[in-house]
Amino acid sequence: MTVPAKSEIASGTGTRHVGLVSEIDIRRTLSMLWRRRWMIAAILALSVVGSWLFVSRIEPVYTATTQVMIDSRRTRIVDIKEVLSQLSPQLVTVTSEVEVIRSRALAQRVSDTLDLYKDPEFNPRLRPQQESRIGALVEVVKNTVRSLFGGGGQDTPPTPADERENVVSRVHGGLSVSVVPQSMVIQLSYQSTSPHTASRLANAFAEAYIAEQLEAKFEAIRYATSWLNDRLASLRQTVGESERAVNAYRAEHNIQESRGQPANQQKLGELTTQLIALQARRVEQEARLARVEQMRASGAAGALRADELLDSPLVLKLKEQEATLAREASEMASRYGDRHPQMVKVKAELEEITARINTEINKLASGLRSDVAVLRDREAGLSGQIRALETNAFSQNTAEVRLRELEREAQANRAIYETFLTRFKETGEQERIQQADSRIISLSTPPKVPSYPRKGAMVLGAAIVGLILAVALAMIIEQFDNTFRSGLQVEQYTGVPALGLIPEIRNAGADVRVESYVVDKPESSYAEAYRIAWFAAKHAANAPDPQVLVITSSVPEEGKSLTALSMARTASGLGLKTILIDADLRRASIASKMGIQPEKTIAKVLTGEITLADAVMRDPISGLDVLPGIPSNRRVIDLLRVSDELRALVETLRKNYDIIIIDSPPALSVADIQMLARLADATLFCVRWDATPRESVQAALRSLQDHQVQLSGILLTRVNVQRHASYGHRDIGYYYGRYHSYYTE
Repeated sequence: MTVPAKSEIASGTGTRHVGLVSEIDIRRTLSMLWRRRWMIAAILALSVVGSWLFVSRIEPVYTATTQVMIDSRRTRIVDIKEVLSQLSPQLVTVTSEVEVIRSRALAQRVSDTLDLYKDPEFNPRLRPQQESRIGALVEVVKNTVRSLFGGGGQDTPPTPADERENVVSRVHGGLSVSVVPQSMVIQLSYQSTSPHTASRLANAFAEAYIAEQLEAKFEAIRYATSWLNDRLASLRQTVGESERAVNAYRAEHNIQESRGQPANQQKLGELTTQLIALQARRVEQEARLARVEQMRASGAAGALRADELLDSPLVLKLKEQEATLAREASEMASRYGDRHPQMVKVKAELEEITARINTEINKLASGLRSDVAVLRDREAGLSGQIRALETNAFSQNTAEVRLRELEREAQANRAIYETFLTRFKETGEQERIQQADSRIISLSTPPKVPSYPRKGAMVLGAAIVGLILAVALAMIIEQFDNTFRSGLQVEQYTGVPALGLIPEIRNAGADVRVESYVVDKPESSYAEAYRIAWFAAKHAANAPDPQVLVITSSVPEEGKSLTALSMARTASGLGLKTILIDADLRRASIASKMGIQPEKTIAKVLTGEITLADAVMRDPISGLDVLPGIPSNRRVIDLLRVSDELRALVETLRKNYDIIIIDSPPALSVADIQMLARLADATLFCVRWDATPRESVQAALRSLQDHQVQLSGILLTRVNVQRHASYGHRDIGYYYGRYHSYYTE
């Protein structure tokens, strides 16, 4: 077969598939991490140890927390909301109170209360000075820099005022205030290197905040009391003047009042009420009289029909007797007839009762007429009195208008005075029972565990970061690793088929040499790998079976010569007449690997000094014919000059041997491979596993492509099967490592 297209080799893609699915392989990623586990473990351990040493040197900081609640529920003996504004339970109120607690004024109050100016934790001047060479050197540098830029050479000692401000700043810097979500609770947290100091200052800030509220209220009450006292004095004088003006005006115009009203108006009202009642009584009696007169005109029957207008007991009794006799007369008329004595008697009695009723009605009518006359006389008298009073009242209306104005003014002044007097009394009492709008619901205690540094969390975080960095570094190293580790990679990057993987022999033993392992251990995976490679190279697809096989590599130390010797011994072991030619004249190593010291080499055959038969040697352990080579003083160009002799030599060997294997120099080192590959039927390219850069392989393949070299494939040599198996490649090398017990090593 031929080398793939030049563009494919140059780009380094070959048959490589690009895509998300092919690029992300979880199994291979995990395998890669397992291979790099010691590096990852080392970085992880370094992160943990380094972070632990770091946090161990950090001075611990303790945080104490006190909780304050804004309480709008107040027990008020005196309601004084108008004098003092109360805090409403709103978020904006809580936020405002948080800013009050954070204020520098409250920090100064706490500093003054606890006299923190004498505490070395907040006043650095009181701390013991520690002499240090580094500190002295830093101080010298600072003074030098100040002098260079025009500043003073020495630090100016702070004034007492500056020192106090610095202490307040440090006290203020340790405080943090937050609001508990969905509540009216404020948390005051204080940080200090001493747990007792943190607890003491957290409680002190809360108590100072409560005291600040009470003092603000007391100050507001004192101001209100003073202002109300001054205002009451002026109001008292105004009320007295207005009341005296009312009394003077009343005496001047002889205006008298009864129950808060003028006497004339009150008398007029009473007479008017009596007149209205008298007129109603008169109208009622006149109506009754008219009804009685109508009854008399209509006779007894009419009286019976209108008896509800009469209230005489006698008339009512007579009517009942009349009704009874009428009922008896009706019953007797149907039984005896009109002329029966009993019937005559009943009629006589009925007529008598009717006459008595009429007589009584006449008496009632006469009495009603007398009552109506009396009522009319009384009504006329009351009307006269009312007209007289109205005349007198009209004359006083003008004077009363001004009187009402004076009374209203006096009443308004009195109301204002009473209101202010009541408020003055309430304010005085409230000053004794005033409460703050907030209260402490939880005092802090000295914390047992520092809040910073959280060693466990920091070490865990450093471990996680270290693990991430280690994994990232492993993946970066993996990405920058441009060697070949599997036949699939070879085919993806070069487009040339991989013929197999040759395991690396380790610990072969004192009595076994690696060069003879194929012969000494024919049942081993090493020997089996060469048999597989030989079969693949001998029976390549779409190509005739090669008779002349050149074995080369891109650079030295690829295992090329050992591969050539092993392939030749494998072919010889399969019964093929085989000759191995060591054509790497610069670093001929076949003879030394076979354990022989030749004096007759291929160089002398090509120059005609000896014959081919004289130079060919026999491999003592496999019966293989070898045409050895040793380093020569001839330059490469000399070998190219004898290319015709080399071609004649190969043609001669073709007639006498079934297989001719040529160990060639590396493709990137010299130009010999170009001439040797032209004489061969196929070329086998060796690549050292996990060592040869991909660029070197691609460059060598491009060089072979330029000369139309027939490549049978690429062989990965010196494969560490244990490491290869850890990469997750499920090729023949994986089974060499995983199932090595299957072979007889």
